[in-house]
Parts: sequence; structure tokens; C-alpha cells
Amino acid sequence: MNPRDRFLGMVRGERVDRVPLVLEGLQAAAPSDLTDPGRREIAERIGHEMHYDHIVLHETNRYLLTDPRHITPIEHRVDGDDETTVLEIATPRGPLTAIEGRNAVSETTWQVKYPVESRDDIDAICACDWQTPEAAIKAGQQAWPVEERRVNTIRLASPFVCVAAMMSYEMYLELCIMDLPLIERLTATCVDRTLAILDAGLASGTVDYVWMGGCEWLTPPMGSPALYEALVQPSEHAVIERIHAAGALAHVHCHGNVRSTLERIIARGGDFTEPVEPPPDGDITFADAKQLAAGRITLGGNVEARLMENEDADSVEAASRAAFEGGPARMVFQTTAFPIQPVRGQLLANTHRLVDVWDELSSIE
Repeated sequence: MNPRDRFLGMVRGERVDRVPLVLEGLQAAAPSDLTDPGRREIAERIGHEMHYDHIVLHETNRYLLTDPRHITPIEHRVDGDDETTVLEIATPRGPLTAIEGRNAVSETTWQVKYPVESRDDIDAICACDWQTPEAAIKAGQQAWPVEERRVNTIRLASPFVCVAAMMSYEMYLELCIMDLPLIERLTATCVDRTLAILDAGLASGTVDYVWMGGCEWLTPPMGSPALYEALVQPSEHAVIERIHAAGALAHVHCHGNVRSTLERIIARGGDFTEPVEPPPDGDITFADAKQLAAGRITLGGNVEARLMENEDADSVEAASRAAFEGGPARMVFQTTAFPIQPVRGQLLANTHRLVDVWDELSSIE
């Protein structure tokens, strides 16, 4: 069975030949696409057994999904491995400024300055007119090919995240307490925009998969159960319904404590959720999560990136073997995040050991 069919089949709950393997940051169309020698070494060993995501469309932004026509990069600075980009958002009430940081080695991004810092800024960004982004329209006009390892994928953020990420998290939580109806209206705006983007991007019927991230921002204890029900459940349910209507699969990415919300992900129609982190990073073992899910959703996990980066190969082997407890049904074996340093030394040895365990245990009779 080829890697594409194996992965998509497992996500659908179909019978496949072995548990799919996902190593974030190490999957590529060809090993030569990876510049880090360690990543390339792993890809040369096992890349032929892994699918890779061909991103046909990425979220336009997390600033209320503001029309990209209104956003202009006005400065880009490089300081060693760190990059800083200054963006100007043109609104009818004056410009807003966002500053984004990125580290090229760890591929980590962060916000230096949020565009929204006051109620007036919310009014300003809401005053921008909006139309479906050209990138989404163009993506939906393509007939994306089917290849043995390629999964044609759209990546987007949960609608509520496109509200939360335009301001500081403290401001967002304060508004959730002081003016929840405002946050609900802003989230509804982002739902409408997300659905329009999906309608355009999925139009050709050749996109396989939609990755949606961000519900960990309000997964308890980050937010209350009431906020989760008000802002996450209905907005993601609407998005997943639209994904399924186009014949694609819905991926719900969520770090943290998922014991209390796994049933809610299943209820809103998610086909696959990961990384189902074990204690102490999360609050449920993979075996317990499999039992709770009872075959209603595919689970991905769950070898912690923390172990891969900091522990020895024996610790990684123990965690890898634990991931297979509870059986291989509706399971994807993966790390919880991509490497944030070059893959060499202990990290390289740990990755080889993880692949050894997958090779031994992944076959499904």
C-alpha cells in the first residue's frame, strides 16, 4: 500500500497494511528538498514510507482573516537566524501595525506587536472591506494530481483563533469575560470568511485534506468549558461540515489536555486529531485515549518532542512502545512536534530508534 493511501485510509477508518508514520519536519517530496543533513538522512531511510503534505493553500492571516489586499509588508530585517517583518494593515480609520518574528533554524514564529491593542483598533480592522482572497480562488481552479505519497492539503486556523491572535491573549480573555457577545460576533465573521475561503479552495474537488489548528487556545484549563462550548464547538463544527461536503477529511490539531474535549472533537465531526500528549505534558495516555475514542476518530501520537530533543534513545523507545499499547486501529504514529534544532547527535539517534520501533510494531495483520 502506498503512503498516501495508507494515511488517508487510516484517517477514514479503513483497513490498511500498517500504522502510518508521521515525522513532522522530516517529510518532503524528496530527501534533497531537506537542507539539514540529519533530516535528509532520516528521509533517505524512511521517507518512501511516509506521505507528505502538498500545501495548496495556507491561511491568509490570523488578523480577523483580513483581506490580504489591505496588508502590506513595509520592513523586513534579518539578524543572524532571526527575521522580523513589519506589516501595515490599511483600514478606513487609519493604519494598524503588526510585527512578526521568526527563527529560521527552529522554524518558530512569534508576535512582537499585535495589530489590535484597543477597542478602537477592533472597530478599525472590522471596517475593512472583504472579498475571497485570490489565492483561494486560484487554488480551487487547480486540478491537483494524485501521487503515491502526496496529500493535497489546505491549512487553516480555527475561526476563533483568527480573533484571538490579532490581540494579546490577556486582552482576548478579558474581552471573553467582559464582552462575550463582541467576541462571538467577531468569531462569526471569521467563520463566514473561513467558509468562503474553503468554498473557493475546495472547488476543484481534488483537495484531500484540511488541517485546522488552534483549539488548544481555549481547551481547559486555557479557557473555561463554557468558552470552549461557545467559541470552539459551533465554529469548528461549521467548518468541518463544509470540509466534508467537499469530500475532504478534517484534521483537528490540539496540544495540551484533551481528555475533557476529545468527545467534543468527535461530536463536531473531526476525522483525525493529534498529538494526544501523555502526562505530564497532556492528561491522557494514548491507550486510554484509544479506549475513549472507541474507533470513532483516528488519533495521532504521541512521542513527545521534549523526549526526542532532550532524552536518550532508551527513553524514546519506551515512549514509542507505549504509543502502540491499546492496539493499532485508527492510529497514526508520530512525534508531537517538528524538531526545533538541527537533527544530529542524540536527536538523530533518537529518531532512528523511533523508526526502529515503528518498523517492528506497525504491521497490521
